[in-house]
Amino acid sequence: MELRQLEYFIQICKSGSFTKAKEELGVTQPTLSQQIRVLEDEYNTQLFDRVSRGVEVTEAGKILLNKGNAILNLLEEARNEIDGRNRKSQQTISIGCCPAELEYLAPYLMRFHQKYPNVSLKITDTEDAANKVLAQMVDIGITAYPVSDAAVISTHLYRQEMALLVHADHPLANESSIPFRSLKHMDSIMFRQQNKSLLDMYGSYCGFSLKSIIETSSTSVLIHWVRHGLGAALIPTSLLESLQDDALRIIKLEGHIPRWDISLVYLNTFALRSTANVFIQEMDSYVREGEVNLSCSGN
Repeated sequence: MELRQLEYFIQICKSGSFTKAKEELGVTQPTLSQQIRVLEDEYNTQLFDRVSRGVEVTEAGKILLNKGNAILNLLEEARNEIDGRNRKSQQTISIGCCPAELEYLAPYLMRFHQKYPNVSLKITDTEDAANKVLAQMVDIGITAYPVSDAAVISTHLYRQEMALLVHADHPLANESSIPFRSLKHMDSIMFRQQNKSLLDMYGSYCGFSLKSIIETSSTSVLIHWVRHGLGAALIPTSLLESLQDDALRIIKLEGHIPRWDISLVYLNTFALRSTANVFIQEMDSYVREGEVNLSCSGN
């Protein structure tokens, strides 16, 4: 006996007729009749008496109906238990990340998901990651700002520095490095909006303000414009690691270089779920390799 035949039989019992049952099941009457004949042949007994109003279940049919319902109930219980187990194994880690780092961290986050497919990552853009952690709005924060609160553990991940990207025909293309102060005289600087406050701070320290012709949130757009000779772009070196393009040149900055440290933060007084602890360990491990040339999104 197939489970489908049992389901057909029980539906006929509920409906009281083949006609109503076929409509509920979405099958043709010949198909329904043929499957019931197979059942009756298997048990070598009649399961229904045909009456004017439809069908009535025979005594043998009542036995099969009783046991059949028990079988379907057991199968439903098994399905619910399995579904509950699957839902339990599916866990979510909430992460608050400063937007400027998401592009660089995207490959690491993808690697984590591939290694732990049952763990979902819920990522929120926020410049205020540490406070989100303190308020328990996220499990983990990734931030460029120092954290002084004793309730938060801060683990250094990596340091970001800026470099200058120019076209191969740019006057500075043959330079391997230049002082940051040299940017004072450039009138074609482009950079990401996320880095504006940092660059303003470093420019102010050196006694000048950078004159930007373009600010955008997209690294790939900056690279595209440099490739078309629209100017020089200040871009985090991490996003240039995998860049291989004969039309472009990367120039390091010397002296007072715009740089910032990225830390992973989480509550010291709150027992993290095991999955969150795994994420912390894996992220630290990934970034330590770091220097592995991963494809950065957008490049």
